[in-house]
Amino acid sequence: MRFLRVFIVSLRGLWSYPVRTWLAVLGIAISTLLVVFLLSVLYNFKVSLVGQVQSVGLQQIAVVPGKLLNSGKNISQTNLSSLLSFTSVASTLTYKDAMDVKQQIPEIVQAAPQIETITSMRTATKSVETMYTGTTPDYADVFSMELEEGRFFTEQEAADGTPVIVLGQSVKQLLFEDQSALDQKVKVKGIDFTIIGVLKEKQLIGFNFDERVYTSYQMVAETANLQNASMIFFKAQSPEGLEAVRQKIAPVIIKNHGGVQDFGLMAPEGALHVIDTITDLVTAIAVGITGISFLVGGLGIMNVMLLTVKERTREIGIRKTVGAQWWDILLQFLVEAMYISVMGCVIGLAGAYGLLITLHRIFPVLSAHFPWEIVAGCLLFSVVLGLLFGITPAAKALRIKPIDALRYE
Repeated sequence: MRFLRVFIVSLRGLWSYPVRTWLAVLGIAISTLLVVFLLSVLYNFKVSLVGQVQSVGLQQIAVVPGKLLNSGKNISQTNLSSLLSFTSVASTLTYKDAMDVKQQIPEIVQAAPQIETITSMRTATKSVETMYTGTTPDYADVFSMELEEGRFFTEQEAADGTPVIVLGQSVKQLLFEDQSALDQKVKVKGIDFTIIGVLKEKQLIGFNFDERVYTSYQMVAETANLQNASMIFFKAQSPEGLEAVRQKIAPVIIKNHGGVQDFGLMAPEGALHVIDTITDLVTAIAVGITGISFLVGGLGIMNVMLLTVKERTREIGIRKTVGAQWWDILLQFLVEAMYISVMGCVIGLAGAYGLLITLHRIFPVLSAHFPWEIVAGCLLFSVVLGLLFGITPAAKALRIKPIDALRYE
């Protein structure tokens, strides 16, 4: 009952000066909006990236041209500065590297070398630029790709050099819009291909599946006059023991390359490690910069409360004279400071959520999940902020002597 009475007295005191109170609330609201919105965007961005990596499973190992300068370490064991020292080189990876690994390492169940070039694809009436990609039938399973219509090419078609092709979703829409593309003819590098499949839309960090078309590795190598694979992808039997499998792959490829390791190996945990490292760094920077605005907002609360104490000196003296205890005075001013802080926090949270929904509508790939741990942490912090910046004005109010207060004009 006493707390309720103190709360009502505090509200009356604050809203006796509405403009000043709203300015203090606005300072906290803006600070909260900035911090929560940035943290929520970073959180959803990280969740989106991790979800994309996990959507293809945790059994993949990618072989990429280049290497870490500290090549004795796995990518998942390096820090950010080491990751930045990754040096790219002209690819020496080959189709033979992929097949040798698949044949010699029992734990590898699929191998998909990728060879690619940008070229034009034409129908009788339209033409588009696309990524002309050669690979093996294992590619679809390695990346858990789903077909909207048709099928992927087979081992037999690849071995026979059958001119069949699978379209990514964007290429299909540009050439055929909403019509079926199955069994249609397209011309690439002077060869007439038959479309046997169209992939569903798929997103993965670092890869654009929708802008590609897929046929056999040998077909692209011959028609585009290419020799080396841009990357090689492997899929292991299970995610357990993936590091041991990774270590078995390197010696096989090194042997084909004359004893030189001019490539790097990356497993899903390596990609997740990179995502964690970068997002944690950006989050720390964002919190550090936007956190300054909370300090400014807190100082605004203190200034408002100090002015309130000064202007209500006579009221404080009367309350003490009629029997108000020191804790009544202390509680009143702490409640006022916390009220400003919490109210500003709630308004800021509402604004951050609204911005997050708007951002999701503009960029659907970014989810609109509002992390409740951030909300709870922000509310708790606002209470602590009110206490910290309300202590000084409250202490000043406690030091006022009733006789001096009653003389105050």
